[in-house]
Parts: sequence; structure tokens; C-alpha cells
Amino acid sequence: MAPIEKKRHRDLAAFKAKKRQRLDQESSDSRKGPKVGAVGLDKLPWNEVAVDRLDDAEGFFGLEELSDVDVVRDPTLGKVEYKLLSNKSASLTNQYSTVTCGTVGTDEQEWEGFDEKESEKYVDAPRSEGTVPVGKDNRKSKKERRKQEEKKQKKRAASQPNVSKNAFEVLGTANEGEDVADDDEGDVSAWNPLNLSSRTLSSLARMKFSQPTAIQQSAIPEILGGHDVIGKAPTGSGKTLAFGIPIYEHYLKTIRGQVPSAEADGKERQQPPMALVLSPTRELAHQLSAHLTDLCSNPGSAHFSVATLTGGLSVHKQQRQLAHADIIVGTPGRLWEVFSGSQDLLDSLRRIKFLVVDEADRLLSEGHFKEVEEILNVLDRTNEATNDEDEGESGIVDWKQQRQTLVFSATFQKDLQQKLAGKGKSIGGDLMGKRESLEYLLKKLNFRDQKPKFIDVNPISQMATGLKEGIVECGGTEKDLYLYSTLLLHPHTRTLIFTNSITSVRRLTPFLQNLTLPAYPLHSQMPQKARLRSVERFSSASSPSSILIATDVAARGLDIPSVQLVLHYHLPRAADMYVHRSGRTARAEKSGSSILLCSPEEVQGMRRLIAKVHARNASEHNSNGKKFFMQTLDLDTRVVSRLKPRVVLSKRISDAALAKEKKGHEDNWLKTAAEDLGVDYDSEEFAAGEASKKGRGQGRKGKEKEARGLTKGELGALRGELKGLLSQRVNLGLSEKYLTAGGVDVDELLNGERGEFLGRVEGGLDDI
Repeated sequence: MAPIEKKRHRDLAAFKAKKRQRLDQESSDSRKGPKVGAVGLDKLPWNEVAVDRLDDAEGFFGLEELSDVDVVRDPTLGKVEYKLLSNKSASLTNQYSTVTCGTVGTDEQEWEGFDEKESEKYVDAPRSEGTVPVGKDNRKSKKERRKQEEKKQKKRAASQPNVSKNAFEVLGTANEGEDVADDDEGDVSAWNPLNLSSRTLSSLARMKFSQPTAIQQSAIPEILGGHDVIGKAPTGSGKTLAFGIPIYEHYLKTIRGQVPSAEADGKERQQPPMALVLSPTRELAHQLSAHLTDLCSNPGSAHFSVATLTGGLSVHKQQRQLAHADIIVGTPGRLWEVFSGSQDLLDSLRRIKFLVVDEADRLLSEGHFKEVEEILNVLDRTNEATNDEDEGESGIVDWKQQRQTLVFSATFQKDLQQKLAGKGKSIGGDLMGKRESLEYLLKKLNFRDQKPKFIDVNPISQMATGLKEGIVECGGTEKDLYLYSTLLLHPHTRTLIFTNSITSVRRLTPFLQNLTLPAYPLHSQMPQKARLRSVERFSSASSPSSILIATDVAARGLDIPSVQLVLHYHLPRAADMYVHRSGRTARAEKSGSSILLCSPEEVQGMRRLIAKVHARNASEHNSNGKKFFMQTLDLDTRVVSRLKPRVVLSKRISDAALAKEKKGHEDNWLKTAAEDLGVDYDSEEFAAGEASKKGRGQGRKGKEKEARGLTKGELGALRGELKGLLSQRVNLGLSEKYLTAGGVDVDELLNGERGEFLGRVEGGLDDI
């Protein structure tokens, strides 16, 4: 009879072999995954890669990745196919793919290894003579693994929301109308008179909106009542939520909000989009999409999708987003490019329930956005009914009768769109009233109601209540000097500078960067990724004193937090543009400043601007005690004169770089044109011919030639001289050695701070 130890050794080995065989079989089955057919490239579960810093991932904005996907090549046909390897990927693909992948068992659990009790059971089993004892290093590694697993479980438990044991109880309480908002998120009792759902109130509490604004309080009940609405309100008054909340309320009442059909049926949702939002600029479209997504991404609710269609980004990705989009936000050009190529998309576009025209005065202005007219014609076109439920007596469906039209802007007055410059006769304060504005919009849009609701929360003033306006008078050739002086007089201030041309943006950006100011450009000729990167850097919380130099592409709708100062380098072309430019600050009942740099050539246009914008305010100034609406700011001449050497050096350095860059572009263009024509191009011969010409622009070309002639050594000497000037504080007749003489900020010296000026300087709007 064999010894007991040998029996135990034989039985334990057999047990381990069987256990290992069963585990190997299960692991091989798990690797095989579900038998899923081939899936199209556009139907795969793409996941967007989270990029923390846009400047560290240039060119990879909007990058997507795949996981658990096998690439198989057919040896006979050579066709490449994509197959899923895991249940998770198959379930995700079922939500957005029209390819039927079969039934996947969601109740089965993958094997995650032995439990701690089972592992202890086998470790404590009696060992045979031939077995090797477990060393200290192995024991330590097992203990470390256990600690790591416990940490992972704690992190998972902390990341998951606190829910009850029965998930249906949570859904039941939410459907019954109980308030699911946490008390710590904020008090939203001021929204109760609007009769909003609990999920909407929870989103508002999470977004820290404790009470509605004037436009929201007036427009939301009318939109929920099914009326067409035209809303006019100052910039920064919350117009996005004024139309976003009713759209979300309608979503929650439909079958989309109650049951996510894509998750329930495992198929692609075949419902048309619910709302279409038109935006004049790309940046505003992305901002609207972010705000609507934040409003509708409530935990526990159905999947809500917002598709953003703008130029400069991948068309194929945007087309994939349209397959399951509830709201479409986009610019007219890209919208028409995507929808005009597919009749099915045009048919789905006609079935929308809400048409939102944001910044309507810009979108509907004459000579702009031709694609808007095409989109509106498609929406108003009747179509034959395709379903039995939609068929009426005539078999024609008029989707216009089922669609609400919502129009919002800060300026509807046509008089504000007239040019300020020129010798035309000033119209003064003949602004369009409620009746004229309605007639203007009724000609452009086909409303469902004969008389849409016109809501004007501030009919007297065009500007925000917390806005301070000022004027700095300077010479036309000294604007750069006064711009730099004004920026130094407002330190630690997030500033937005507006110009009328792209050339000015390209010139001012390196000019201010040479003066060690954090300036970023933004104009329409920049790639879309670079535009988004500039806005990201400007609005970053780590740079509260950043500067954004932009054209009017950033004048409408952008809600950048903590913009305290708006500088108008050029006089706006129209009064409405001044309203929208100044509206980038003093938003949400905060304070802000708007300063206009005015040269002698712009005095007449400035007077017209004051007459148009503040015409009605002038008749009401006795009631609010405000006599001057735009105060003249007198900068200290000592400051301006001592800053002039810095400005001169910075302009020479930036002009040299721009002149060389411009010359390179011109040479490349001429060389390409000569090659196309089949002729020889000699740059020296062409330059000699240009030098012999006389006329307009020769002085500018001479200065550019002189700037291009600076060598690297000369540029290095200029940079060194400028660096030396920037290292010195601007002395205004004071000294740090004599503190009792007055004029020196002793607290600043004790705190170790170092400002640009040695002494107190006045000249900002805060001193008025």
C-alpha cells in the first residue's frame, strides 16, 4: 500500500491538472469571443482619445481609437474585414451599426481569476516532498498584488454613483417627478414656476444656475406652449439655455428620453434629428454644442447625442455622428455640404421639431451665407408621405406646421448694420421698433404662427448693464504705442483685442509677443485646430492675463469666462458689431470694460456709433443719472513717452519677420505661375522691374525691402536691446530709496511684487 503522502501528492496533482485544463479551455473560449460577422469601418465602436493639452498634441485634435477589433484579410479575394473580439465591443457596435451581429449574452460574466479565499485554500494545502517551498519574494509579490486589487476596487466603488439595490426604484422615483438633485449642487427653487422636470432641475443645479435670467423666464414658457419665438436680449444673458431647456424637455417627454431604443433593441435608432441649430461661426457652434451636451448629460437619463458640423474638421466623422444625433449644431456651409449629397438626410432634416437661428441678424443679412437660403428652402418644401401614419387625405405632409422656429440675437435693428465710415448722411437714432423687426424677420423666415411671440427684455439699451465704455484718442500712426500703454495700465487682466483685418492680427501678435505679453491670434484663415487651440490657451485658468487678438469672427456668441477688457484697435464697420464685440465682457451680470482706440480719421464714425447705440439711452439718462456713456481716457504722457523705445524696437523686429515671410510667399507664387505658363522666372529681374514703377504703394514696398535687409546679427542686437529695456521698470520720477517721498507702493515692495511702473499711475476705467 502506498504511503499517504504519495496519495496526497497524486490527488493534488490530478486536481491541479484538471483545474488548469478547465481554465485553459475557458480562457480560449473567452479569447474567441462571440461569433460576430464582418463590420463596416464606419460602424466600428470608435472612442475619442482624451487630450489634456492641445499644444502638446498638435494635429491630433479629435483623434479616435479602436479596441478589441481583429483585422482579417481574405486570401482569395484580398478584401480586408473587421471583426469584433469581445462582448463589450459587440454591444457598443449594436447601438450605432445597422449590421445585425446576432444576440450577445449580457448576463454571462468573464472569469477574473481566483478569489482570495480560494487562493489561500490552495496555498495552505499540504505539500509533497518534491514540491518547492514558496519563498519570501513570492509571498511579498502576492501581498502587493492583493493590495493593488483592493486599491482598484476602492477606486471603482468611489467612481460609481451611490444607487439603491434595486435600479428600477431609482427610475421609478425619477419618473414620478421627485427631485434627484443633490442639495450640495445648489438651490434651484427659483426655477419652480417654469414647471420643469426633475432631470432638468438636476442639470441646472449641477451647472450652478440658481435662478433664470430675464430672457429665460420670458421665453421658456412660450416655447413650451408650442409658439414660435423671437428673442432679443443683451449679450451674455443666457439665450442658449432659453432654447436649450425647452428642447431637452421635449426630448424627455418623447420615447427617446424614456427608453433609449439603441440600447433596448440593440439596433441603430432610426429616428430623425429633433432640432437644428444654425450658427454663423465655427467657434460659436462648438460652444453651443458643449453647452447643450452639458445640459442634457444628466446621470441616469437616456443617451443624448449632439452632432457638431463645422468646417475644418473631418467630414466622415461628422457623418457618422449624424446617424444617432438628437440635435444638430453647425455652420451653414458645412451643413449644406453634408446634407445636399444625400436625399435621405434631406428628408430627415425636414422632420425636425425645432429650428433655432442663433445670431439671426448676421445669418439673415443680405449678401451673406447663401447656404442658409438653401437650407430654409429645403425645410419649407413639402414632401409626399412615405408612411401610412403620415398620409392624410391628399398624401402630402407639410412639416412646417409641425416645426417651431426660434430666433435669438442681441441686435435686430437694421439701422445698426449700416456702415459707420464714409460720407453718408447720419440717420441718428431711427432704430427699428418691435413692428419693423417683426416685418424684417417675417420676410426671411416662414413661421408656423402668423404672429410669433416677440420678446425684448431690454428695449431701451443695447449694452449690458455692468459695462464701462471708454475712448482713447491717439494718432493713426501711434495706435501700437497707445495699445501697449493701455495693456500695461490694466495688468493681470484677460483682454480681447478686435481688429478689422487679418493683416493686423498677423502683425500685432508678434509685436506683443516680443514685448513678453501672452498674445494669441484668431482669424478665419487659420486652420480650425489652430483656432481651437488659441481659444483654449486664451481661456485657460492658468493664464489669467492672456491676450487674444481676433477679427470679428470672435465677436458673436463666444462665452469665454473672466474676460475683463475689450479693446477695439479699429473702429467697427457697423454699430451692431460694436455691440457684439463689447458683449464678450460684462456677461452674466458681471462687470467689464470696453475701450475704443480712436484716431482723428475715425472721429466722425465714432459720433455715428454713439448716436446709433446710445440714442434711446440719451433720453433716459436723467432717470439713471448717467450723463456720459463713453468716457474719454487721458493716458499719462510720461508713461507713453517712456514706453516708446520698447514699441519701436518690437515693431522693427516683427516687421522684419513678416516682410521676409511675405517675400517668400510671393516668390513661391510667382515661381509656380511661371512654371504653369512655361516661362523662366528671374527674381532679380522681376524686382528691378518693380523698382522702376511709380505710384501708390511704393513707399510701403520700400519699407518692406528695408526690413528684409536686416541680418541675423542686427536682429539679435535689437532683441538684446529690447530685453534690456524690458528688464527695467518705467521710472516716473520716483526712487525706491526714498519711500517717505510718496508715490511708491510700499506694500508692493514688501510683498516682493514687481510691476511695470515705479509709482502709481492713473488712466484706466477704474479711475472714472
